Amino acid sequence: MEANIQKYCPNCSQLYNLVQNPPKGNNIPLFLSCGHTMCEKCIRNIVQFGEPIECKVCHRDMAIDSNELDLLMQNKIKLYQLFPINVHMLGEIYSQLLEEKSEPKRSTAPINDFIDIKTIINSIDNTQEECLECHMSTVKMCQQCGIILCDTCFNKTHKNFVIFKNHYLKNIEPINNANNCPTHKDKSLDYYCKDCSKSICMDCMMVGGVNSCKNHDTVSIQEINDNFIEDLNNISPKVDEIFRRLTKTASDIGHLLYNIENGMESSQFTQMIADIEQHFSKLISQIQIHKQKVISAVTKHKYAEKDSLVNAKDDICEAIKKTKGILNAINLSTDPKILKKANLTVLYEDAQKIVKTPWYLKKDEKADKTIKVVVKEDIVDLVRDYVHLEGEATSVYKLYSTSELEDVEIPPPPPTLVYPPDLPKDVRESKKTKEDKSSVKPTFYKFAPNYRTKSGSITSLHSFSSESSSRSVPQNDYIQRPAVQHVPPFAESQHPKQLTEGAQELIYISHIVNPHNFFVQRSCHQPLVKEMMRDFRNAVSLPKPSLNHVAEGKLYLVFNKPDNLWQRCRVISIDRRDINKPIFQVFCIDFGSTESVTIDELRLLPPARLQSPFPLAINCSLANCVPKSGGWTSEESFLIQNIIDNKQAVIHVRRASSTSNYSVTLECDVTTFEDGISLAHALVFHERARMPNPKLQYPNIPGVIEKPKIFMSNSDLKPKSVEEVYLTTVVSPDKFFVRKRHLQNIYDKLTEDLLQEYSFSDNTGIVYLPEMGMVYAVNLDKAQNSAGDGDGWARCILYELPGRGRVRVLLPDTGEVLLVHWTALRRLHPKFTTLKALSIECHLAGVTPLNKKWSTGSVALLQRFADRILELHVEDSRNRGSIGVTLYDKADEENIICINTEMIKYKFAVTFGLFMFNKNNAVEDQVFTNKSPLEIPKKIKKSEKIVILKKKGSPKLKINDEDLQAKDKGPLRLEAKVLHYTSPSLLYVSLVHQQKLFNELFEKIQKYYSSNKQIQSKTEWKVGDRCCTICIQSQTWRRAAIVEIEDSKAKIFYSDFACVETVSIDNLRELPPEFASIGDAAIKCHLCGVIPAVGEEWPSLTKEYLKELLDAYKRVFITKLGNFKDKSMPIEIWVYHTIQGGALEPNKSEWRCLNKKIIEQGLGIPDKMQEAPTPDSATESNDDMLSFLNITGSVREWLQLEPLPSQSVTNKPESDSCPSSPVDFEESRETEDQPSSSNTVFISDWLPPEPLQNKEFTAVPTYIDNDGVIYLHDVSQEDTLDLIRKALDVRFKNPDPKAKYAKWTVGEPCIALFFLDNRFYRGRVLEVNNDTSSCLIHYIDYGNEEICSFSNLRKSIALYQIPTQAHKCILNRIRPAGPQWDRQTLDYIHKSVVEKHCLVKITGEEVGDLIPIDLKYDKLWFNDHLVDFEMAKYTDGSKAIIPKFVMPKTIKSKSETINFEYDSGPDYIVEEEDTPLESSQSSLDIKCLEGKDWNKLIEEEEQECLDGKYVTYPENTDDEFLCNIGVINDMNLLELSVIHNDETNLLYEELYANVQKMGGNLSPLNGIFENKACVALFPEDALWYRASILEYSEAKNQIKVKYVDYGNIEVIPLSDVREISDEFTDLPPSTITVKLHGVLLNPHVDIDVITKEYSKTFLGKGPFKAKVIKHDDKIPVVELRDDNDLLVYENLIDEGVLLKI
Repeated sequence: MEANIQKYCPNCSQLYNLVQNPPKGNNIPLFLSCGHTMCEKCIRNIVQFGEPIECKVCHRDMAIDSNELDLLMQNKIKLYQLFPINVHMLGEIYSQLLEEKSEPKRSTAPINDFIDIKTIINSIDNTQEECLECHMSTVKMCQQCGIILCDTCFNKTHKNFVIFKNHYLKNIEPINNANNCPTHKDKSLDYYCKDCSKSICMDCMMVGGVNSCKNHDTVSIQEINDNFIEDLNNISPKVDEIFRRLTKTASDIGHLLYNIENGMESSQFTQMIADIEQHFSKLISQIQIHKQKVISAVTKHKYAEKDSLVNAKDDICEAIKKTKGILNAINLSTDPKILKKANLTVLYEDAQKIVKTPWYLKKDEKADKTIKVVVKEDIVDLVRDYVHLEGEATSVYKLYSTSELEDVEIPPPPPTLVYPPDLPKDVRESKKTKEDKSSVKPTFYKFAPNYRTKSGSITSLHSFSSESSSRSVPQNDYIQRPAVQHVPPFAESQHPKQLTEGAQELIYISHIVNPHNFFVQRSCHQPLVKEMMRDFRNAVSLPKPSLNHVAEGKLYLVFNKPDNLWQRCRVISIDRRDINKPIFQVFCIDFGSTESVTIDELRLLPPARLQSPFPLAINCSLANCVPKSGGWTSEESFLIQNIIDNKQAVIHVRRASSTSNYSVTLECDVTTFEDGISLAHALVFHERARMPNPKLQYPNIPGVIEKPKIFMSNSDLKPKSVEEVYLTTVVSPDKFFVRKRHLQNIYDKLTEDLLQEYSFSDNTGIVYLPEMGMVYAVNLDKAQNSAGDGDGWARCILYELPGRGRVRVLLPDTGEVLLVHWTALRRLHPKFTTLKALSIECHLAGVTPLNKKWSTGSVALLQRFADRILELHVEDSRNRGSIGVTLYDKADEENIICINTEMIKYKFAVTFGLFMFNKNNAVEDQVFTNKSPLEIPKKIKKSEKIVILKKKGSPKLKINDEDLQAKDKGPLRLEAKVLHYTSPSLLYVSLVHQQKLFNELFEKIQKYYSSNKQIQSKTEWKVGDRCCTICIQSQTWRRAAIVEIEDSKAKIFYSDFACVETVSIDNLRELPPEFASIGDAAIKCHLCGVIPAVGEEWPSLTKEYLKELLDAYKRVFITKLGNFKDKSMPIEIWVYHTIQGGALEPNKSEWRCLNKKIIEQGLGIPDKMQEAPTPDSATESNDDMLSFLNITGSVREWLQLEPLPSQSVTNKPESDSCPSSPVDFEESRETEDQPSSSNTVFISDWLPPEPLQNKEFTAVPTYIDNDGVIYLHDVSQEDTLDLIRKALDVRFKNPDPKAKYAKWTVGEPCIALFFLDNRFYRGRVLEVNNDTSSCLIHYIDYGNEEICSFSNLRKSIALYQIPTQAHKCILNRIRPAGPQWDRQTLDYIHKSVVEKHCLVKITGEEVGDLIPIDLKYDKLWFNDHLVDFEMAKYTDGSKAIIPKFVMPKTIKSKSETINFEYDSGPDYIVEEEDTPLESSQSSLDIKCLEGKDWNKLIEEEEQECLDGKYVTYPENTDDEFLCNIGVINDMNLLELSVIHNDETNLLYEELYANVQKMGGNLSPLNGIFENKACVALFPEDALWYRASILEYSEAKNQIKVKYVDYGNIEVIPLSDVREISDEFTDLPPSTITVKLHGVLLNPHVDIDVITKEYSKTFLGKGPFKAKVIKHDDKIPVVELRDDNDLLVYENLIDEGVLLKI
């Protein structure tokens, strides 16, 4: 160890140096004012910052005059005067330097403190000897000969001999322990002396002497070796243990030596030496200063004479100059010219001063005073004892054997040998090689780190405009693109403009606290940031500030640990609770983060950086964005950090506002530049925030590249083309998707590429703000309703945002619609968008469902063909992107299946138009059943034992009702056969698709009457009776209706053939119900939308023209328009007309409407009252169309068969078989008062409201007039009101230019526009003002009255058949507080109940059109509430009860109860045994009600009504129990299945058996309440189990239950739930819902990961020991432990799935 201790600076810990001509100057020790030492470099660094110098030993500050800073930095002499040199320490340093030069150079080889155990072992195991041949060292020897040979000699010489060819080399065997006698050196120890217990040689045994074993009991060594073998085997493990312990001790010694050599030993002595140095430094400082003062004083005396003479010399020189000047002035003053101008008085005063000038030189000596040196010798004795050591602290190391360790706990031996560690090498000792600069490649930082500060906020460091570091995900190049700055960057020599309202700027987000408090840096400032970071990278070497001089508001450098950078900061607060180590809270002015640091993390900021550049962090706040939950959390900050991802963003400044600390906060919109994600919209999408102004316009961001799209087109499928396809997705027969067969390989390749691209990317390219219409890649594993195997990735198009972080996407390659979480989406690489959509949307052409809706059976039928190759025939490609097709299954060539025909065969649809599906032979075999062809009856297996219920794995695909709605395929033209034609106003038709039905009916009628000839005719027949008779012409039995009876003859109308005959009454037979129940085949019709030009009769020319057209076309089609009128169906007649083309032109075909042809030929005029919409307008109508296609009403209504014709027409017979014409049998009656038929309907007023069906119902008030009349409607009328709104929008969507010229009268019904929503409603004219061309309109369905101009009124009275929807009501039992209702009261009622769901109770008889009611909203009965608030009075004069506060008292007995009766109460009383009445007529204890809030009383009464009304299960009261976990419904709650003993198990088995036995016979539910006990059917095994009600859907009539003994949760029909018997509620549920104690779910872990870990940890891993710790809202909080009393979920805590709380 070196004798001289090295000296180092206590501030920077650097050694002092004194070298001749050093490159960077000497670093010598200087004294501070306190006497301690600091190096010159530290002092210079601190002085240049103008800060006081703090001594690191005594922590005293040394202030420096700011005026002397520059002088001290430039003049070393001045610096050394203020900070004297420690000459004593400088001498010691120089002395050490001289000693180092005089001593010989020592070897610089490092001393190895560790024993090289490996070398020792190798040297022992591998004994080296000299080769017998070449004399080189070797470790080998011949195994057979024992000769030491090296490899070379052995192979070249030794092995070449034939006799040695089978010899082999081996390692030289180690030499055994020496076997020579220690007394007789050359003798071997061949014997063993038993008496002495030692080995001896021959001489020891034979020769006498002191140590001789002569005459002892001796044996040969070979004999005794057998006895020692066992002892050696026993001691061998101990030797091995000692060997391992020795290696461990060797390693420990090496570590200790290494620490001592490198100054890492205990700091006690190191610090002690440093303290001694500083103590003596202080002493030497005082001695040096005192010495300097004494010597300075002696020197002053020594040079006093010289100084006085020099001063006298100077004074004499000045006096001579002044005296000579005065003499010259006096001489000139005698001149008369000068005398006139001179001031002799002043000259005289100066002359007097000259006279008094000292001129005599004399030496002043003081003989009585002399200077001498006085020394205090006693101080020397004090200095000798200035610093001394007390105590004895010498410590040494010593080795002990195992036997010597008595009171020490022996540590276990190491399991293996302990080798010395690989120590770090000093790079200064290694040889430096010059690097080839040309081969050095630039380093790119590929991952920008994310940083978190101590306060929980997030710091995001950008890339300083570095292209390489800004790419946080380099493996997917398509996600990043070059940042094209839409705002030109500012030149460094220019100053950027200040951000003002409306400005857009490219920025980086540097720090995030919350969305209303984050900091940004402008992109144009990045060169400044980069320059500062470069300047501050070595800031650790800058001086620390003085602890006592750190003040709030000062600027320093702080080391930001999360960012690993030095940054400028401002001190904002100081926590001095710990005086020795205060905490400073600093604000980083360039990045915006706030940190809490100690003095060690602060450095002095160079003065040049105090104001240059200005603070670069700009405080911002997201505009139009407020927290949804009341306050911001750290989740929003994490979300913004993930969205920004250290990339550029654009801010749009909305407003700039000043804060309390004179800073500026910008309210702005922030949008990522690369992806165009608005942070505000992203927070709203993730339901972390809401927008106060959702309609606020957000500006576009220039420069953003257009987002990718997927081309979807059906243009490659031309009409009449044929393709082989696969069915990919089936929604309904009107919406399914196919893929061409030849595209299957392309689809497989696409899915494989997507899987390879996205499977290993984790969160790369995650979509934080999904946008409508955008294309993405979707993870099918996370899809909730995927029909596929759910494995892989697919392209998707987003088309709906249903909320709660979910998105609904369409897969363009399969047509499937998926509901996924936003985390399942990734940005789609542009290379995947070049391929157009591989699926094509289609619909079955020529078929449409009954009643506008496809059945689920039709979907199942189509899905049956999903796995087959189908042949697709394109029929129509003009229907809104969907192609009308015919599908054929030709897998069996002998049995080709047309799917369109199959739909008709199973009566899922009817055909229309030109399609001939109804002509196919397969249709003749139609299946007349209501069951689906795919429905297979399921057998329910009964089990005698209880089956443990398990939660279903994957949800089943559900078909939405909306998806089953039929597609608009244009006018629904059904093929018809004209049975009889008279005129456009009267014709009879039959539908072709019903022909089979009536053919079968006709055959049944023939068989019935042929086989039952004894059927007698009725005795009395009347006109209008239905009957059956034999047709005279065809001699077949036909259904008929009696038109006229004359004597024994009857004129009848054949209702299936539309012809008339006269037959004998005797031939009439009664019609059985089975034949009468089927409607007539002949449907009476009239042309809609066309009327005669003159009068009501059609001219013969028109009749003949239409007749010719009907005869010219073989196929005729009809479309129903509107409702039946006078039992006649309004129709349009269509024909498919083909125009012959020219020689080189193809034929052209088109649909022609015969109704319009009559108008075009001038043979009729349009009927405005019944004008039907054109097909074009029908196709262009919006989604609010009421009619299915262009037909009002349902298809079933259109297909209805009228029982009887209602209008008679005389016509010529069409054939010989029908000699008579059909006539109207009703016209044959003599009804003179019957008005003539007309197409005009006269409406005088709207229909009144229909009577209310219930006395109590839920209603929605819509208006309150000045008389207090409340207009309301039942909630069940909402659909009707919506129907009216949509119908009127469709009917009056086009403006009417003639409306403003119409004339109006008071009371006239009308259709009026409402100005607030710009929609039409039904109304009535109350006032007419012709001057302003306006009317006061009463909107009959809502009750309000508004002024409406003539131009916004329509005279066409639409929907007159629908009664008025608003009911006029008045509040019963009350009247206004004044003469009439005041405006304040009416406004209060309006704001409280209008447009809200209220409970209405009819409490009196209707007075005129006013209904007296009691109105309740949100527990308030408004009749009584208005009286309580003195806005109304009771009509009977009674007063309202005034609640007052009193002290609570005990409830009195019934005998003290006072009865009060109110006339305003209801007219009925409900009595219950031992229960006080709850009505207003009940007996009340007024004392109990005093001082209570009546709203709370209402809640208590309602709660009391619920208490006891339903049964619940008893709770499990055990605090500790054994359990299993068989199902997990919720990650926050666990379902524990209690393990019972054998006795309890028997009780539960008996209970389960009784539930199964009686479950089906229990009564249906009587009231639905949450947590009510019940018995429910489990859908998987059809068995009854105990359950508890969770939720109920009245709309779907389904109920959500929990099976309390198993934990499963299911949604089942209400019919599968029964009331529970009381005997089934005696035992508590076998399953207990609990929470885990002391932990919560980690919100950052994906739910899929949690699910997997939960399944591994809990499911089927029991039994567990559960212990109830506490209860949280009635839910037990438990600990789960295993048999070893260890937490079951400890592994989930270690893996971060659960967090400890």
